[in-house]
Amino acid sequence: MRRLLLVLCLLAPMAQAQQIDPKVFMALESARTAQQSGDLSAARRALEQALPDSSAGSLEQALLQQRLGYLAIERKDYGAAIRWLQQGLAHEQLSDEAVQQDRRNLAQLLVQEGRYQEAVRLLEAGGVNGLSLETRRLLVQAYRELKQYRKAIPLAEQIVRANPGAEDVWYQLLAGMNYELQRYGDAIEWLQVLVRRAPGRSENWRQLASMQSMAGQQVEAAATLRLAHEGGVGLRATDLDNLVALHAQAGAPWQAARLLDALLKQKLLPADREHQLRLAQLWQASRDREQALTAWQQLARQSGDARYWLQVAYLQYQQNDWAAMQATLGQFRPANAEQRRQVQSLRNAAAAAQAGF
Repeated sequence: MRRLLLVLCLLAPMAQAQQIDPKVFMALESARTAQQSGDLSAARRALEQALPDSSAGSLEQALLQQRLGYLAIERKDYGAAIRWLQQGLAHEQLSDEAVQQDRRNLAQLLVQEGRYQEAVRLLEAGGVNGLSLETRRLLVQAYRELKQYRKAIPLAEQIVRANPGAEDVWYQLLAGMNYELQRYGDAIEWLQVLVRRAPGRSENWRQLASMQSMAGQQVEAAATLRLAHEGGVGLRATDLDNLVALHAQAGAPWQAARLLDALLKQKLLPADREHQLRLAQLWQASRDREQALTAWQQLARQSGDARYWLQVAYLQYQQNDWAAMQATLGQFRPANAEQRRQVQSLRNAAAAAQAGF
């Protein structure tokens, strides 16, 4: 989001000077002179000393509190700035233009201070229709922080449609909020916009492929990565491995397995023992026993490793496929005492199950 930008309030025009108490007007002038010379303390004193001369709820009081608010902003005392601006607005004495400026700046302060709900109440007070672009940006930020994505998304869409040159962060924001609502199709569409805008940026391709995979479109995700690879985008094998790992770490081993399987079939990753082992482990973690069994059998046949044959036998035992399990146990020689114990344990368990115990 854009950094907080606050435009300091200007003095009322001379025409308005005739409408306010002369003492208050002179205090405002003195404060302006002191502020321009960099003496913020003197400016503050002039305004605070004039407050008792203003009537409660008057225009004079509103102007003094408004100026005190902007002085507090310049001092970076944002808590005080919020209090003074709120008090100045509460009197409903300022011009429409000043009210609009003060509300926008107050909302920016509230967002900066993490007071998102207050910012939303302030900005929604006049209705969300007809809001300026800057105000909509503020509302989107506040809604997002409050996890009110259904309110934030329509406003963010208005922002990018009104400004086709909007920063990439807005498209990323739209993709992220749709993802939070599990609207994967919409998230994919916004990420595709980013890819079209900057086809040479590898991060855009990775995010798109990741979202496609999370949506269950692992084949499409692999095709996206292949397209990036063929287009000369710098996607390394480690990037693809990390993408698979992210799914697994997010508690989605089935999606990770499908993505890895597609990447191996597309020859974007080498079908070496390391990747085949990872694929077998992911299928097993996702409880897809048929796919896991196939993967472990392929590993066992290629390597002859007793550890992989034991995994095959264990899966066959879980499926009550006693004959296949016994055949598997006969295809390898245990490499150590622990493996011999595991083989005997599987044989005993199978015998007990077949005997009805």
